[in-house]
Amino acid sequence: MTERRPTDILAELYPAAARDLPVAWNQMRIPGPPAQLALTRQERKHPDPAVRYHRRTIQALDAGNDRFALVDKASPHALHDLMVSGVSLPAQPGPCDVTPLAGQLLWRTGASFVRFVSQPDVQREFGLENGRLHLALNCDPNTQDRESCQANKQFHLHLLYWTRSELAPLSNPERLKSIRDPLLRRQALDPMAFLGARLIHEVLADLPLGIPEARLLPYREEEAVGGCGPLGCLVQLPGWGVLDDCAFEALARRIHRRIETSAADILAAFTGRPEPPPPWRRHALLPRRQIHANLGRLPLSAYVRTALALLAEHLRDLPPALAERLKSGSAAVRKHHMTLNLPCYSLNLYSPAPNLRARSLGSAPEVYLIVQTKLFSGIGGAGLVSLDGVPSVRILRGEGTFSAEQWQHRARFQRAFAHFNQRRLVRMPGVRFHPVRRFVDIFRGWPHS
Repeated sequence: MTERRPTDILAELYPAAARDLPVAWNQMRIPGPPAQLALTRQERKHPDPAVRYHRRTIQALDAGNDRFALVDKASPHALHDLMVSGVSLPAQPGPCDVTPLAGQLLWRTGASFVRFVSQPDVQREFGLENGRLHLALNCDPNTQDRESCQANKQFHLHLLYWTRSELAPLSNPERLKSIRDPLLRRQALDPMAFLGARLIHEVLADLPLGIPEARLLPYREEEAVGGCGPLGCLVQLPGWGVLDDCAFEALARRIHRRIETSAADILAAFTGRPEPPPPWRRHALLPRRQIHANLGRLPLSAYVRTALALLAEHLRDLPPALAERLKSGSAAVRKHHMTLNLPCYSLNLYSPAPNLRARSLGSAPEVYLIVQTKLFSGIGGAGLVSLDGVPSVRILRGEGTFSAEQWQHRARFQRAFAHFNQRRLVRMPGVRFHPVRRFVDIFRGWPHS
């Protein structure tokens, strides 16, 4: 599906007040690795992630039969970041594609990262004082053609920490109305940004959270539009400790199933077919009158059904010939006109700046799980965040290169975290930690000894 009128959809699907939304889409510029660590063709194209990550695997981990790795990212979102990623074959892209044990290992590793960067000695050693952290997961299992917000089709979690110097450019955000580039607006503020938050809130309204004191927050569009909160549907959690509880893994699973079911229902309402289409194809749209009738039967509010009907007015079919032209054209144009395949969403975890009730980031009494849907935007939850009081921040990666000294600093940080995480989780039944590797140099990376 492609959009019929590229400019109107922004005016009609976004709240009018969103024109003044604070955004930082050009400020956060993060360098890439030294040139000697640039990806080889094999690291870009090999079907086995263990081969692709050969120079970047900090530590291998096994959760039963599921294989994971702590990975030094090829295109970092911050100097102090890494990811924990599945490396099993076939690929396991979502929370329901791995075993509960594997999911618990992933989320508990996220909890370890929060604890690690919150320690005063770690903050002093690596210069992390007064920074901000995020944990980000993308799920887009069915987009196998155009650029996706989950390019790595494995269940993986980004562990992200920005220092005060990296955050400094956010002190002077822009306003949405000042962004004239339609391609940038489409990618950084998806047409489903506001509607999707309300839709997911309704889909999750009766979902048992299974965590004491956790609650689905009322959807308050005016807070996000006014710059007082993140974009997306919010679940408030009673602190970072919930990530160590198997109840959180089960919650992520239930959220996925709800989103998956709802996505299939909406796709069927628009096209008559609930299953994802084959690569480089999109299902043909039903007649507008039939779409409206189908939407009327979905268990959604009148507001959401009306907004989805408005969305239908802006979409048109994607003929095979046009898909072929997009396939060979520029990525920017392709992402602007070709939808992602449902379900497509990101989960972000963050806590506001420490307050009087929190001695550190890790002891924050409130943590927010942000659920965001995607329809066109290929920017995932690690590259588009609510950060330091700005609701929409785009992380520009590969802006120059880190020096060899900075990369060595990064490697010391990552290796220290790997040892910390292993000490915390080594007694998890069914989990095996392989030896932590050593970063050799900017040519060889983290080779297996």
